[in-house]
Amino acid sequence: MSEAEEERRTSYLELFFDLVFVFAITQVTAEILEDMSPAGFARSALVLGLIWWAWSSYTWMTNAVGTESLAARLLILAGAGGSFVMALAVPHAYLEQGAWFGVPYGAVRLLNVVLYVWGLRNEPAQLAAIKRLAPWFLVAPAVAVAGGFVDDPARTWLWAASLAIDVVGTLTVGTAGFRVSASHFAERYALFVIIALGESIVAVGAGAAGLERDAAFALTVALAFAGVAALWWAYFDFTVHAAERSLQAAAPEARGPFARDVFTFFHYPIVLGIIFFAVGTKKTLAHPSEPLSQAGRVALGLGVAVFLAGFVLARYRAAGRIAWERLAGGAAALAAALLLDELRAVALLAIMVAILVAAVAAETVRLRELRARMRPSQRRL
Repeated sequence: MSEAEEERRTSYLELFFDLVFVFAITQVTAEILEDMSPAGFARSALVLGLIWWAWSSYTWMTNAVGTESLAARLLILAGAGGSFVMALAVPHAYLEQGAWFGVPYGAVRLLNVVLYVWGLRNEPAQLAAIKRLAPWFLVAPAVAVAGGFVDDPARTWLWAASLAIDVVGTLTVGTAGFRVSASHFAERYALFVIIALGESIVAVGAGAAGLERDAAFALTVALAFAGVAALWWAYFDFTVHAAERSLQAAAPEARGPFARDVFTFFHYPIVLGIIFFAVGTKKTLAHPSEPLSQAGRVALGLGVAVFLAGFVLARYRAAGRIAWERLAGGAAALAAALLLDELRAVALLAIMVAILVAAVAAETVRLRELRARMRPSQRRL
């Protein structure tokens, strides 16, 4: 792989494409807030899984296919438009707007395959790889489209089957033959994490509108921001650099499976955890001096736990080692959410932030030498 190819950065078109998914994540948060039952959490996680897979499919495609030609730009913009229509339907995807989610989703996924085949027409090895995956990537969205035209619970089962087909397809066929530009690939997923963190800030800001400004309000806002900052630190201080370096160090034939596991699979719980945490902080902000509802406590605890679990899985896949501090932090967050049911919401939020900070601080101390080697000496401009 050439140095120029390795150092390829995210294009402005890709950044524009990602803007649609800022809105999509906001819509997922709104969906959770509408239904905070266990089934509601699960259905929202499923919808996010479909959105995540659509976005990831385009990230893999733009990693291999240039975006400068007129045809590529028009097709990617068409995919962005379809994604926007899909995102509009998210809050009512399980009600009357199932088809408005399913049909655009199917069109976006079909465009992805078309772009792949067209863009790789002069690269036989990669074209053969996408042709092996194409049947799975055509059947899965077709099942999702069908799910949009039936009522729940059949809709949920069909959408879950669609996502399962995609996952099984990538595991069965594999990702051998795919070219992976490490710097570009790692940057794209890091930018999506930024999108999720930004949505958390938006959720807190929107939740603060119209609330009385007093000491409890100021403390809760400060803690909410500190929590999002701790989430940022947990990813961008060390992990993002370690993931990119590990991908760069992998042999060319191993890069595809590594990228699939560490980024496509294990970044999903990281993003889902951020969204759950945003929901919990928004509920906390509404009534900081009262105990949180069970659903609010679950959102906070599950948010921290699922977020940290993504790192545990990624670390084990990349290095065969367990991130003990993060594993312990996730367990502590779940325990706090389940046991501290009489605690005031602002106090529980403070405990969650303290758990996050403690887990990351303990890891930083234990891995300080590795962290110093992994982090770049100069920031990219």
